[in-house]
Amino acid sequence: MPSKNRLLVLVLALFAVVAWQWSAPAAGKVVDLLEAGADSWKSPDPARWTFPGDGEILGSTPVLNGAKTSPEASSFLVSQQTFGGDIVVSIDITFEAGRYLGVYMDFAQETQSGIWMATGHPLPEDPDERYLEVEMAYIKTVERSDWTVRSQGELKIETGKLVRLQFIRKGDDYSVWNDGRLIITYHKAGGYPPGPLQLRLTNARARIHRLEVQSDGSK
Repeated sequence: MPSKNRLLVLVLALFAVVAWQWSAPAAGKVVDLLEAGADSWKSPDPARWTFPGDGEILGSTPVLNGAKTSPEASSFLVSQQTFGGDIVVSIDITFEAGRYLGVYMDFAQETQSGIWMATGHPLPEDPDERYLEVEMAYIKTVERSDWTVRSQGELKIETGKLVRLQFIRKGDDYSVWNDGRLIITYHKAGGYPPGPLQLRLTNARARIHRLEVQSDGSK
């Protein structure tokens, strides 16, 4: 084999190993957050979240073009369980309108601090934020309600088409994946303390077909 070909094979093999290490699941058990319906969540608003009994969740916001600070533009869902350590959140979702899903991981409600990861952007027609029209995945840190973008990458989402997403913490590294492809990553030395999983739809209507959390620190 020519030397260039051998080098290419070695590079591809190394990339495969690194990708596997990034996406390797946590050591703990898998929790299906769809299995128990509404019982898996803290006081879900029935006007915004429905559990039809077929192993899915339907989520929507009262408005689809509201301002980002409007309570009517966002719908929240907080898990009963707390997840810590290495975490893999696997979500299969179809957006019927909009394209914005936020996932709060290691997030403390009391201090409003932790990691927030999201797809798309809630205000695609906002004339004052044209630079955000490109569909992106984001990782932000939140420190006492102070939000800072730490990483972002292009992520294509099409209305009516199934999207397979993973939101992962492995050690001190957080990452967003789409169909097994790494989109973005961020290293946070020390990470954040464990917290419940929190979902947020903004200016969107979506159907969640799969929602599993694998964690070595759930309770």
